[in-house]
Amino acid sequence: MATRATLTAAPRSILGKQVKRLRQQGLLPANVYGRGLESLALQLDAREFLRTVRAAGVRSMFELKVEGESQPRYVLIRALQRKGGTGDPIHVDFYQVDLNRPILTNVPLRVVGEAPAVRDLAGTLLVAIESVTVRCRPLDLPEAIEVDVSKLASFDATITVGDLTPPPGVEVVTEPSTLVATVSPPRLRLGGETPAVDGAEGAEAAEE
Repeated sequence: MATRATLTAAPRSILGKQVKRLRQQGLLPANVYGRGLESLALQLDAREFLRTVRAAGVRSMFELKVEGESQPRYVLIRALQRKGGTGDPIHVDFYQVDLNRPILTNVPLRVVGEAPAVRDLAGTLLVAIESVTVRCRPLDLPEAIEVDVSKLASFDATITVGDLTPPPGVEVVTEPSTLVATVSPPRLRLGGETPAVDGAEGAEAAEE
């Protein structure tokens, strides 16, 4: 089981347009909901949230500790509103997962190893996709799935989704034939190299 990033929150009583006051205090308004659960309004430290999400990744599952509750909630980020669309977070919606029910979500890929076709043949590593879709129970959800590029010894070699080895309890549902990584050959100079000539030969060539 992967180590989960932890977020700390407190129940929120300020609702509606008044949440602007929370943001001015460095707090991020949030809601958590789930299958068969009543939605709960929360507030988090905005800087702590941003730091944790940047480190763990927005697609990760988080351990959410709510003040006054004895057990943590395991949540995914379902919606993240940002100021102006790309600025600092201004509201987040968490989805609380059922630990006994499989979930369908995306997991990032992590490139490991060194491709011989890059090291020995001066090729360029090409990574076609950055994540795959998996099905698993929430506590089996990995932080990433490794792509070992040491298998790429020639320009004809490829790694597809079907070549990946997910951890136990994790099923990759992305089409197995989907290309993950390959190595492209170095580009050749058009026309080849221009041979060098000495000054006399160069002058004669110019006269001709």
